[in-house]
Amino acid sequence: MRLIVVRHGETLNNVEDRFTGQSDVPLSPLGEQQALAVGAYLATDRFDAIVSSDLQRAQLTAQAIAKYHQLSVEEDPQLRELSLGQWEGRTPAEVQAVEPDVLMRWRADPSTSAPVGGETLIQFRDRIARGLDRWHSRYPDGTVLWVAHAGLIGVLVCHLLGIDLNRRWQFHHDNASVTELLIRPPRVSLVRLNETAFLRQQYQEVLLRESL
Repeated sequence: MRLIVVRHGETLNNVEDRFTGQSDVPLSPLGEQQALAVGAYLATDRFDAIVSSDLQRAQLTAQAIAKYHQLSVEEDPQLRELSLGQWEGRTPAEVQAVEPDVLMRWRADPSTSAPVGGETLIQFRDRIARGLDRWHSRYPDGTVLWVAHAGLIGVLVCHLLGIDLNRRWQFHHDNASVTELLIRPPRVSLVRLNETAFLRQQYQEVLLRESL
């Protein structure tokens, strides 16, 4: 299976550096433009399925891609972001002020530690793996597009490449970025990671139009 994973466009929580997790926040105005840009960039690709997290920031990004293809967006709750429980909507500084010890433990080893009401990275990985198994069984030789979240992409890459989950932060994933993996068990190849050059082209075109 060829798996292409797109991170959703920007949200205001991203701008304000807030823990978002599974909170259902919308795209920012810039995020809407990023969704349009990644849709245009992927317009000539061929997909067997377009799948989105059921959170609106991912759905809206997926819809901007799907309009170029004769496919509907299929929602999959297993592609949601890592649940951060009672931290969602807060900044790290706000959490630090009230739960410094819990935050320290989570930063040291999120694979086994989680905020109240949240998931550990191991629980998150297992959820992602179940989703991956289902879509791979449906399209073992096909091309599947996922629209999801930065945390999911980082854990997915670590899981498929056999890397410690706590090293997920070493893989950066910008809003509306494109990552591609080729899954041919027992081998997995990382083809693209955090591709965003098409966004820079979009910004140049906007600046050009505004200067006319």
